[in-house]
Amino acid sequence: MIKIKNSLQKRKVKIFLIFLFFSSMSWFINKLADDYTGRAAFDVVYTNVPDSLLFVGASKDHIEVKLKASGFTFLGFGFKNKTVTIDVSKAEKKDDVYRIPRSVYQLQIEKQLPQSMEFLGVDEGDAIVLEIYTLKTKKVPVIERLKINFSQNFMLDGAVLLSPDSILVKGPEKVLNEIESIQTEVKTISNVTEDFSEELLLQTPENTDNITYLTTKVFVKGKVVRFSEKIIEVPIKVLNLPEDFEIKLFPDTVKIVCMAKIDDLKELQVSDFNVVADYNAIQDESQHTILLKLELAPDFLSNIRLMSNEVRYILKRK
Repeated sequence: MIKIKNSLQKRKVKIFLIFLFFSSMSWFINKLADDYTGRAAFDVVYTNVPDSLLFVGASKDHIEVKLKASGFTFLGFGFKNKTVTIDVSKAEKKDDVYRIPRSVYQLQIEKQLPQSMEFLGVDEGDAIVLEIYTLKTKKVPVIERLKINFSQNFMLDGAVLLSPDSILVKGPEKVLNEIESIQTEVKTISNVTEDFSEELLLQTPENTDNITYLTTKVFVKGKVVRFSEKIIEVPIKVLNLPEDFEIKLFPDTVKIVCMAKIDDLKELQVSDFNVVADYNAIQDESQHTILLKLELAPDFLSNIRLMSNEVRYILKRK
């Protein structure tokens, strides 16, 4: 008998709890159907930045908005990633400061809300101040850092060609004024015996995050030829000798080692060179030596040196 009573009591409790659950749900659903006023925080994404401007940041990265909607709408809205976009192109410029007035960004936010929500405004009434800079373009030279190690008896014919030899950089004028040139990466090529073309990446300076480099690499080209050496003997000319003196040099000629292409060396003439000894350059007459100086030589020579930098002399009065 007692077991039957306990069973009936448990059944009554279960039935009561079921009715309580469904009545609570009915009450909750009825409440969700009512309209409520609340606030929601939106993360702000800034879009449509004109190409002529650089957007760095803004005074607001989130905005709190007053809304009116049903409980159902608020419940579903709470599970979403709440983000709104602000059109930067609508900013107004005054005294070099860009601002988006409250009325402008409020309208943009309202258009992005679902129709089931009524927009009641934003809590903070200040305009959004944008950190924006006008972009300028500047042309800067490129400095190549290619190291060339030639094989024996090979050399560069002419100058190294850089393409392009300068690049355009874009950014705020204040930052651009600090950039005078741009260097390439350091690269070494060895045992070079033929014409070469190397791609070099540009090394962007530090602390120039707001700078855009319109080119990121350049090409370095060079023509390589086989060279040889030739020794040519040239007479020495004396300059600034006093009129009442005469001078005798020992020797009165000097040998010059010339390095160039074989075909160019065949064309060398003594008259292509001018080696002088300047009497005014004598500092100690007791040494009886005078320094030599090469004043004239063909441009096509890649390397040239005197085999002797001084000669002895005897000076006597006429």
